[in-house]
Amino acid sequence: MKDITIAITAASYSGNKGAAAMLQSSISQLKEHYGERLNIYLMSVYPSEDRRQCPHDFVKILPAQPERLLFFAFPCAVFYRLLRWCPPVRKLLLKNKILKAYADTDLVVDEAGISFVDSRGLIMNTYAFVCAAVPLLMGVPLVKYSQALGPFRNPYNRFLAKWILPKAELVIARGRATYENLVSIGVTRNAALCADGAFTMPRDEKTEREVRIKCGRAGLEKERTVAFSISSVVEKKCRKQGVDYCRIMAEFAVYLTRRGYQVFLFPNAARMASKKPRNNDLMVGDAVYENARRMGADDGLIWERREMPPEEIRAYIGRSRFLVASRFHAMVFALTEQVPVMLIGWSHKYQEVLEQFGLGEYAADFSELRVDGLKKQFAGLEANETQIRQRIAAHFDEVRESSLGNVRHITRILDARLKTDGKKRWMNHVICLDEPDVYMGAHLACRMGYASDDAIRGQAASGGLVTAFLCNLLKNHTIDGAWVVRTAFTPEGKLTYETHIAVTPQEVREYATSVYMAIPMMAHIDQLRAFDGRLAVVLTPCMMRAFCHILEKDGALREKVVLKIGLFCSGAHAAAATEFAMEKCGVPTAGARRLYYRKGHWRGTSSVVYEDGGTKEFSYTKSICAYKNAYFFINSGCLSCRDQYAECADISFGDVWLAEMKKETIKYTGCVIRDGQAFTWLARAAEQGDVCIKHMSDTQMLKSQKRALTFKYRGGRPNHRLAGRLAAWNRRFSMRRPKALKRIPLRLVYYYMCFIRMLLSW
Repeated sequence: MKDITIAITAASYSGNKGAAAMLQSSISQLKEHYGERLNIYLMSVYPSEDRRQCPHDFVKILPAQPERLLFFAFPCAVFYRLLRWCPPVRKLLLKNKILKAYADTDLVVDEAGISFVDSRGLIMNTYAFVCAAVPLLMGVPLVKYSQALGPFRNPYNRFLAKWILPKAELVIARGRATYENLVSIGVTRNAALCADGAFTMPRDEKTEREVRIKCGRAGLEKERTVAFSISSVVEKKCRKQGVDYCRIMAEFAVYLTRRGYQVFLFPNAARMASKKPRNNDLMVGDAVYENARRMGADDGLIWERREMPPEEIRAYIGRSRFLVASRFHAMVFALTEQVPVMLIGWSHKYQEVLEQFGLGEYAADFSELRVDGLKKQFAGLEANETQIRQRIAAHFDEVRESSLGNVRHITRILDARLKTDGKKRWMNHVICLDEPDVYMGAHLACRMGYASDDAIRGQAASGGLVTAFLCNLLKNHTIDGAWVVRTAFTPEGKLTYETHIAVTPQEVREYATSVYMAIPMMAHIDQLRAFDGRLAVVLTPCMMRAFCHILEKDGALREKVVLKIGLFCSGAHAAAATEFAMEKCGVPTAGARRLYYRKGHWRGTSSVVYEDGGTKEFSYTKSICAYKNAYFFINSGCLSCRDQYAECADISFGDVWLAEMKKETIKYTGCVIRDGQAFTWLARAAEQGDVCIKHMSDTQMLKSQKRALTFKYRGGRPNHRLAGRLAAWNRRFSMRRPKALKRIPLRLVYYYMCFIRMLLSW
């Protein structure tokens, strides 16, 4: 089954922890539904912070700050909409990372929390519009996750909302007031009502246990603790009304401490490295705390001045008797923990959620903020505490079930679209990304990674993952030997090979790096039969198929082989392809001991090591690669073979030819995992620090080998068929007239190879 790629916009892990709670909730449910197939792009306003805080390796963080969206992505998306029929223009526009991500996306989820509200002003409503408009212009379906919207009395806000919201696949209202606002502008066909997504954020028992210990050390007693969630947004609105929010909240905190309560002051939105108030309550918290201390607050006032994950904030609220909240999701956390809460808010979004619990009377507007009013409201909270808790308990299951509806809607829409092939994406008009099993065979997952040891990577064609993995298997006594091969030279200077069963990590290292010539491994299978112990074998796809046929008939050998490792392969070549290249580059073979086909970053460099310890380096790309990728001296069977990923193997490895990986300082190896035991062993190698592994989607895996796959499955376009005909002609020419080929300048062979690669690239 194909991978599922979802982009989430207008949300972040850092800053506002309400947004983080919605993220954690939606991602956990989507992961439960789609499993290893799920990949997520998080279009982040704070990419650096989010990369540090994101707990999932299948979530890719992309910079999507407002200025990037408004001044770059949005204009490019408009041009894409108008000119997507033109391949060169489309390719140029997709250089924009935001557009490129959306082009790879099945569905976009907008988790803004609140949008298109009159009081948010021109800038914020424009930002909400652009967040939704960019994916829609790209032709990607959009779901507005449960959020507050409206009212729409402002002409500009009303125009934006009426233009964009009907085009969304679904707009989910957070409560009754929002739904009525949507109805007022005619958004009914694609509207639904679900409770806030944060009500279903998963529990973290470890965090709750740690908070319980911290509360004990700080002397915070549940029956005497009042949690205080302050807000920079409410403070700004109060300031415009001439209301001193910080002084009033400080005075109220002092009042509570004098009554014997412990006040736990915390920021529900925090950015430790920023001095800006946007998504940051730290400065307001400082002001409230300092005012309260000047007013005589004693040790009963605690200011927890740090950025906390949403699970920790919720756990602290759960350890409190009451919550006084100015932040919306602090209120949601209190209701989840069945803690009575009183609100100082600024939007209908507070009221409509409290109404779901029958607690609408406990929301107060910021414009009416007074110390006496707070005291009176708190007295009502105390007096009706038991009744409030009963109301929350009575309604909670219903509200939580409604919250789960958010992801149910998303998966229903997405599954229906995939089932009917409503939005089918193609790569190069040949390779269909919807059916990865066609190209890779049945598999569990894809990953990419590299050897942790610099020395291993230094000898590797890509990331050294195969070498490091085999060394780890030997170290843990999972295998007793690994069947490997390396290049060699005869005393006469002819290129040849050596097969060997490596029984130590050092021996495995000595046989590291890829070999790009045809080797009849099955002719040496008696090495395996004579070996006493468990084995891992490393083979190319055709050799692996032949080997698996042998195993079917040889029970004793089948018992020995505990792991079959495949190597991605786009064709095996006669040794002449390499020898021609070496001769043209002036690389002597006399006294040569070994050839390294490719070492170093990206495409790398070829080198020959001599018996006297000397080394001769030469360009791989403009020599060996030129003959190889022009299909000179290729085996005839390779021209019709479609097995790029060694489908018979338990786990397969190969290069990751993705443009974004070229910028990485360390080259990666990709792998396709088909066997559960191989998956476990690779994870163990990562846990033990021998390899570094991260998530790789099926789509990324297909794209990483796109030219090879396009050649193998050619036929969809005339340029691909032409590449196939040239390959067949080149093979015949090199086999029948090698002397004529040798007379052709290497530079000309290189440019000819580039032409064939170009034919396969579009």
